[in-house]
Amino acid sequence: MINFVEEYMSPSEDFAIENGFDEQRITSRAISRVLPIIIENELTPRQKACLKMFYVNGKSQMEIARELKLSQPTVCKHIKTARDITNKFLTYCLFSVKGANEQWLKIQ
Repeated sequence: MINFVEEYMSPSEDFAIENGFDEQRITSRAISRVLPIIIENELTPRQKACLKMFYVNGKSQMEIARELKLSQPTVCKHIKTARDITNKFLTYCLFSVKGANEQWLKIQ
């Protein structure tokens, strides 16, 4: 399974195209837009905190554990569960975007 969380929560460069259709860019933007909604609505507060601290802030599991006063295995579990939930929803998003892209290409 693709780890969407790692790919879309980590800092990355936005790539540009000169003109025309770019399926990768459309897919990237769609996933980037729905990711915060999934995180906000589908994860517990602890899962959100651990996921953001790990992927966005680049903190280690031990640093997160100390900051949140949790054990490292608990932090690991929160990150894994949050990543699994998020990836599940993003897989649905990817399927939908790919279908829309295919339909758009057919009418061109």
